[in-house]
Amino acid sequence: MKGLSEKEIIRRIERYLRRSDTHPRLVNVNNSKDWEAIRQEFAVGDNVFMTVADFANADENLPEDALINGIRKAKGNLFLTGFTSYYRLLGEDKLREFINRMSTISLVGLHLVVICYQCEAILEDVDRRYANFVYPLAGEKEEKPRLIFAQSEQFIPSRVKVVNGIANVANIIEACQDKEIYVLTKKHKATFPHSLFAIKEQNNAFEMIREMDVASNVLKASYGTEAQWNEALQKIIVSGSWAKYLVEEFGNTSKLENFVSNWPYMNETRQWLYFIALKLYGAEDNWCLDTAAKKADNAAHLVREIYRSLLAVEVENPHFWEIYDQRKKLIQVFNNPDTEVDDYCAVVTSKGNDVLYYLTDASRAERNLIFKNLEMHSEEMGRERIADILRHIYPALYEYLMPYRFIEKEDKEDLLNRYFNEYKYLKITNKISSEFMALVDEQAVKRDFNRILPPRSALLDAIPKENTMVYFIDAMGVEYLSYIREECRKRKLLLSVSICHCELPSLTSFNKEFVEAFEKGGSVFKPNQNGIKELDEIKHGGVEDFDFTNHQLPTYIPSELEVIQKTIDKIASTLRRGDAKRVVMISDHGASRLSVLYNSENKWEMATKGQHSGRCCPVNEIDEQPTCATEENGYWVLANYDRFKGGRKADVEVHGGATLEEVVVPIIVLTYSPDEIEVLLLDQKIKFSRRKKDAKLRVFSKTKLDQLSVEVSELNQRYNGISEDGQNFSIALPELKKAGTYHVDIYTGENLLKSSLVFKAVSSGMSEKNLL
Repeated sequence: MKGLSEKEIIRRIERYLRRSDTHPRLVNVNNSKDWEAIRQEFAVGDNVFMTVADFANADENLPEDALINGIRKAKGNLFLTGFTSYYRLLGEDKLREFINRMSTISLVGLHLVVICYQCEAILEDVDRRYANFVYPLAGEKEEKPRLIFAQSEQFIPSRVKVVNGIANVANIIEACQDKEIYVLTKKHKATFPHSLFAIKEQNNAFEMIREMDVASNVLKASYGTEAQWNEALQKIIVSGSWAKYLVEEFGNTSKLENFVSNWPYMNETRQWLYFIALKLYGAEDNWCLDTAAKKADNAAHLVREIYRSLLAVEVENPHFWEIYDQRKKLIQVFNNPDTEVDDYCAVVTSKGNDVLYYLTDASRAERNLIFKNLEMHSEEMGRERIADILRHIYPALYEYLMPYRFIEKEDKEDLLNRYFNEYKYLKITNKISSEFMALVDEQAVKRDFNRILPPRSALLDAIPKENTMVYFIDAMGVEYLSYIREECRKRKLLLSVSICHCELPSLTSFNKEFVEAFEKGGSVFKPNQNGIKELDEIKHGGVEDFDFTNHQLPTYIPSELEVIQKTIDKIASTLRRGDAKRVVMISDHGASRLSVLYNSENKWEMATKGQHSGRCCPVNEIDEQPTCATEENGYWVLANYDRFKGGRKADVEVHGGATLEEVVVPIIVLTYSPDEIEVLLLDQKIKFSRRKKDAKLRVFSKTKLDQLSVEVSELNQRYNGISEDGQNFSIALPELKKAGTYHVDIYTGENLLKSSLVFKAVSSGMSEKNLL
């Protein structure tokens, strides 16, 4: 069908309107400009233009009978516009049916002009008898718009073309060039299954947000509730985009990880908004948060994905511990909700022998799982590997496990160091080795602590009593010294430790002689002379739901460390405020975990029943002293891991006996040092004679010190310095017999002042060239 010019179309219509011919004319236009030209030409005088809306309610479909009846009743000149576009909504079949009907309709006293829009293909199929009544206007076709149905104005953006109701759609389609037309209607896309127009429904805030900001394409409606999307929509309408809105809320969109610490203080709406921000922009500087945000389906799920994020990282990954630390900080921010902790503890077991790497000390459930895996896998993992893992996952337990160097002149066999390093490891792994039992049984007979260590009473006179505050901690043995040392270092507390033994049996009633000594000297006890009982109560079973009959894992250890840590916090506050010049931490006795774990009742039938879980019993003249027991203060006191018959079995730990962990106790003097004590290694190179064993180091301290020692790692020994002025120290190193490079740590008491200093040792007569 060859198109006609605009002038030709107008001429033909005018001629038709002047004649008595009342057969309808069908005029096809392809764009809004041509349609407007026709309208302006004929929308004058008595010519009548009618649209679909003239025959139908605003949001209802066209009743076809109403249209036909209206045409039959009309007189004069009638132009129908928009009908072909309306029928496009109903589908091609309906459109053809309408055009065919209009081309053949019989008219009386009426000139009818039907303006068709982009209908050349269908008009070409009109019955040949009526082909001369079709006037195609040549012109380029405009792109058909997409229709967007919305049931409420709140889901329609501002500054867009909006049509109120289905009946008004067609005329707008033909009169504008917009690519999208919003239709305010109760109709649904499903109402028009054969539509030749693309139709999209936008009946919720989420869909409208996606229309307003292409950034929303990465979002899903399931990420939020209807109320959440509605609120976001109102904000975005004001701001103009997600980016502007989120910058107003969080300051920026490029460093969202910096805002995560505010999570606990956000209400539910703000937490959801932060989750959406992470979905849109990620957290590129925090792998765990970014990964969790990508996987999470909602704000609540974000927390679960943060917990599980580490499970996707293999232990061999060179960035494992960096990612581990990121995650640990995050889960602490989210306050460890019980549901997420329980879920994580259930799924982390999928890591098999590597479970320990994926646990933290951030929750009680995870700590319990740490102890379970220490028991299960300690033998295959080995002590060194376990210590390295604990250093990352449970720093407090690592500090507890760290070696503490007992320096006792009479301890030639290094008994205390060997014993307590092994005891602590066995305690946390919940095992007793045959080698350690042999050592316990040996000491049960030899009882070397009497030779190596002084009684506590012998050390009391040397401690200043004035301006001194005393914290008496019941049942604090020397096993905690490495933990105490590290916690004091963090708080800038200097400690001086003396090691002694308590009286037997190792009970409080026989070990309070220090109370009178300190009170007479003017010292003050905190909280009082009865001491801090929490540690002792834990050892007697008073901790959470620990029950040795339910499980034998040492899950009470975190509570022990917490009691000590809180006490050190109080001491640090006391010293910082200047309430005392020094603080003394002192204990009556220690306690034994392994004796409880050993769970052995001995063969001796005593005339009197065992007391204090069978660790001792009153002496009776008809009793024969066991070889593993000592007689003290009217009691037989066991020095091995047995218990006398008749004694109630302990649940957690026990004391009253004479094992090293029960009788060896510390006296710790603490002072506050707000400034770093500066020390200098004066010799970077020293000369020595193998024969004379005359190697010496010189160390200078800017602050006067009562004592200074060095630890040479290659010699694996601690050496005390000698000084006349408290600042210049000379340290003899008689064990240094080889030339080479050595590494030195400098201490005052148990306080590390400087670590990993280096010096070179050159044998007399050896040139430096030979050394190098």
